[in-house]
Amino acid sequence: MQDKRAQKSLEKLEIRITDIRNLGFHKKYPEIFELASQYTKDSRHYFEKGDYFSSFGCSDYAYGLLDAILIIEGKKGEFPE
Repeated sequence: MQDKRAQKSLEKLEIRITDIRNLGFHKKYPEIFELASQYTKDSRHYFEKGDYFSSFGCSDYAYGLLDAILIIEGKKGEFPE
């Protein structure tokens, strides 16, 4: 069950990364985007090692950073969970 939850969280995160890139916000907020990208890499790493708890934590944190960008830009409502 943990593996499915971690996988779903990682998939949701990768969609949000694409959303941020498509909007060009990765250029406007490069430090936040880079930090979220690093957490995404960590999430994948932990997932591949079978540490689903850590994978979920990393992906959830990165997702929150990217959501903050959408909130600041007034775009959060345009992107469903």
